[in-house]
This record gives sequence, structure tokens and C-alpha cells, in this order.
Amino acid sequence: MLRAVSSIYIESQALELFATTRRDVFKLFRTSSYSTAAQTSQPARKIRRYKTTVLKSSASSTPAGQAPAPPARPPEPPREPPPPPPHRRAWPLGAAALALTASIGGVYYYHKYGDEKTKVIEADTEQPPKRAWRSPQSAHALPAHAQFLLVGAGTAAFAAMRAIRSLRPDSQVLMVGEEPAFPYMRPPLSKELWREPALADAELPTLSFRQWNGRRRSVLYEPPAFYRPVEQLAAADAGGASVARGWRVSKLDVAKHEATLCAPGEPPVTITYDKVLVATGVRARRVAALRPAAAAGRALALRDIRDAQKLAAALDDPAVSRIAIVGGGFLATELSAALADRLQGTGKTVTQVYREATPLAGVLPAYLACEAARRLRGAGVRLSSGAVLAAAVEDAGVRLRLQGGAELLADLVVECVGGEVDESLARASGLETHPTLGGLLVNAELQARSDVYVAGDAACFYDSALGRRRVEHHDHAVVSGRLAGENMAAAAARPYEHQSMFWSDLGPHLGYEAIGIIDAELPTVGVFSADAVEDAGARAEVGAEAEAGAAAEAEAGGGDEACSRRYARGVVFYVRGRRVVGVLMWNLFNRMHVARRVLAAGEVDDLFEVAKLFDLHEED
Repeated sequence: MLRAVSSIYIESQALELFATTRRDVFKLFRTSSYSTAAQTSQPARKIRRYKTTVLKSSASSTPAGQAPAPPARPPEPPREPPPPPPHRRAWPLGAAALALTASIGGVYYYHKYGDEKTKVIEADTEQPPKRAWRSPQSAHALPAHAQFLLVGAGTAAFAAMRAIRSLRPDSQVLMVGEEPAFPYMRPPLSKELWREPALADAELPTLSFRQWNGRRRSVLYEPPAFYRPVEQLAAADAGGASVARGWRVSKLDVAKHEATLCAPGEPPVTITYDKVLVATGVRARRVAALRPAAAAGRALALRDIRDAQKLAAALDDPAVSRIAIVGGGFLATELSAALADRLQGTGKTVTQVYREATPLAGVLPAYLACEAARRLRGAGVRLSSGAVLAAAVEDAGVRLRLQGGAELLADLVVECVGGEVDESLARASGLETHPTLGGLLVNAELQARSDVYVAGDAACFYDSALGRRRVEHHDHAVVSGRLAGENMAAAAARPYEHQSMFWSDLGPHLGYEAIGIIDAELPTVGVFSADAVEDAGARAEVGAEAEAGAAAEAEAGGGDEACSRRYARGVVFYVRGRRVVGVLMWNLFNRMHVARRVLAAGEVDDLFEVAKLFDLHEED
């Protein structure tokens, strides 16, 4: 057996769990089982000799860039004055009299109609505000009964709708969502979407983004014409799918199969259903210390497309030049890198503020967290660690008081500190929730009660391999939503056995994929190709900020030699006992099927040999 191990290091780590998706989206849903016999039965192939760097850690108790901004629109050039009338030496008396009469009459009518116009405008301002936007506008347009009622209009609900319509083409599916948009993808909100220069003013039906492979893709899963108008759903002989936008399901009567729908300014309305899916996702968690800033419009969250467009409009404001992003997890680091790249060359700064020692310290080994910090600094992101926030709103912006008495002044603060399940529907409907993980408890078939299913971020499900979990991954939303829809439409239900994955990007030159439990409190074994590991000082950093952060990164990693190196390509195994429960592939792509085999294998004797399956020496 080939084994080349150059060094072993012991590192400390910390925890955070979050969620997203990856490039091989069409390969996400492959399932594979591990078999030693299957491996040995494959044709023999020659294995190239290569060197690896191995980093091993024990459990720790440590607490836890794309396109430049569009140029400003140039001012409209002043219109040229009309040419002067031809010179006349004298005017006839009749023409002069006619002109004088017309002038007097014009002044009279100008004042008369001008006053009337002013009165109309003033009268309009005294009218009550328009009714809140929604579709349909009136409850009378909602169907009295829905065969399949989907509470939520996000990724999980959309996947369930497609599964139901595939098995039951004549079925009637009603999706109910609070947003004005039709179902769309959320992962681009912190990544590719910030490469679009006209994001703030874009209409959602036409909004698209450029993928990693250069192809453009619409943010919407399907165009609006794909859906049947809600008013026509009940009369549809061939079935169809409709989206009630701007509406909310506030209560389910499970025994009577009834749902109560609400909208601002409308009395509650009750409809019946055959089967219902709860796929409400999560809402953005807000920082209590930033409530005054949020009330003043200087602190925003990022959860939906409206938040992204509001943030894009704020970034285009010349008065906003200092942006602070609060959080040290996936969303905050992705957004920091994306905004720094968008604002490159504009003179505006992006500072990431977090309480951990390094970004992603709660999920990555210390040496990789240090590498992530170096990448962020190289992308132009300023880092402020160890922050315990207290905020004060001033005329000049938001003054953030950090731990140790330091202060940071920002024109705009973006809160990226995770999400939480809104359990008000569960409480009103008598559905059980998990006291610590959050979310609605479901069985293996994603069923909470008879004819009541839950999928996506809101589901707290039992994983036969890893225990009870609640996962906030795009891949999980797709697959759990699809299975819930199939179980709702089919005669026999199947259990949920999928291991969801996620992916993340920190600028154009660093990405990673992961599957299973990625928890920094677990022991890890990292194996890196030797040609992809180098001393941190071997590559020149750009800018004083990156140079000044080198000492802080080394200190955050405990001063160990492992944190003083740069890591470009490798695999990290998260272990519990003798079992691998999570796999993270650092700058390795299209190997998710291998990671699934490792998780399915159970106990693993030699992780160094397992690492060879990932072809660490082959750069993508």
C-alpha cells in the first residue's frame, strides 16, 4: 500500500453549522453505496506516486469577488436652446395686438388649470394609502379547496410541486408564500448575483446571473407563465399549479383539514385541503444590539431577493462608503468576498466583524480558517475579530463598539448571523417542535401528523446514520421537498435517507464542498496534496491590510506551524469515534460521489488510504 505522510499536526477548532449548494447541481442527487467487493472488482489501474501533507486534530472546546460596481450614470447633457427666430425689423400692429391677447389669455388659463392641478395633487395626498400588494388581491379569488396545499413558496415547496405534478398531472396544487415573487433560487443572493451591475433596479422575471461555467441562468425556477392564475385553479379541468403571493397560512386545523389564510388588510379566510406541506424555511436572525440601527435604516438583513435589491441600492448611494458585515459564518464570508469584489476600485470598504478568532472558525480546522482569513484579506476585506457588539446610531453612521473598547464607524451594517424557524404556525396548529434544534418534528417519511408533511429548513428529521438533525442546505431543500411531494401523491411513502451537501465560495479562486456533519468540535484528519501546500510567506500578499493580518492569523491558529502555511487543495474528514460523519473538499470539485461512499462505509480503518480516492494530486 502506498502511503506518504510528511507531517502530522495537532490543532484546536470550533463550531458553526450553516448551509448552501454547489456547482455540480445536476449531480447532487446521485446516491451510491460503499462496497469493498465493488472496489476490488474494478479493473486494476496504476496509481501515481504523490506526496501528501496530513493534519490531524482532536476535539476542541474552543468557543466558538466578481465584477466591479457599475460606473455612475453620467449626467444628461443640457439641451441646446432653440434657434432664435429670424430677425425682423418691424412687426405689424395687428400681429402685436394678437400676441398681447394670446399672452393675457395664456396667463389666465395657466393660473386656472395650474391651481386645479395643484388641488388634485393635494387631494391625492390626503387619500388613504394603497392596499398592500398581493396576488390575488381579494380572498374571494382563492379556491375553497386545494388538493395539495403547500405552505411556503421557496425551493422545498417548488420541488414538492414538481414531484406532485409529475406523479399526478391532473392534480391541483396551491402554493402560498408571503413574498411577491414566484419561486426562485436563494444561493446566488450571497454569491453570483453581485456580479450583476443593475441588481438594484432589475425586474425579477428578467433577473439572471452568470454561473461558474459562464452560462447565464434566470433566478426564477420557472417564468410566471408556467403557473396558472389562482383565480382559475378551482376551474382547471386539467389541474395546475398556482402561487398565492403576499398571503400567509396562520393556522392548520389538522383534524378538519382546514387552513386559515391571512393578508394585511384582509379578514382571515379558511380553505380546505386533502394534504398539506409546511415548507416555510427560516427567517433571518437579527442582532439585538443593532435594533436602533435597523430602525434608522442603517442595518439590513439578507434573506430574500428584496433584501438583496435593497442592499444593492444602498451600495450605489454615494453617501455609503463604509460597509460592515456582522457574522463569521458561511453567509457573512461569502457576502464579504462578493461585495469587496463588486466595490473594488470605488474607494468603498467592506469590513467583516465577528466574535470568533477567524472567519469560519466554528466550522473549519484552525489552519483552514487562517487560510480563509488570508483569502478574504487578499480580496480586499478588512477583518475585525473578537467583537462583542454594542451599537450607537449617529449622524455620521453607526458606531460599533467592539470588545476591548475599540470602535468601528460604518455607514451601513449588514447582519448575517444565521436563521431561525418561525414556529408560530406550529404553535397555532398544535404541531410538535424540537426544543433545541428548532423546527417541526417529523418521522422518517417527513410526516408530522396525518396528511401533514414538513420539508426543507423547517423540518427536524431523524437521520438513521447521524441522528436527529435540522439542516439548512439548498440540496436538502430540493431533495426533502421532492420526497415529501412524492409521498403526498403516491400510495406508499418512502423514508428520507439522503445525505445533503453544500458548497461555498470565497472569491473566484477558492471554493469548497462538504457533506454530512461539518462541526469544528469534532476531531478532524486533513490530507492535502504536497504540491498544494506552501509557506504563507512564499507568496507575496497584496496591500498593507493583508500584510498586517498575517500575525493575527498565526496567533488565531495558536501559533502552530500548520497555520503558517497556505493550503490550496485537500480533503478533511470529520470523525466521531471510528466513523467518518463529515467530509469537506477544499478546492476539490466533482468528487461528491466519493464523499457519499465514505459516509456510507461506516467505520474506516485508514483515512490516508481513503484520501487517495479523491485524487488530490489532480488539480481541477
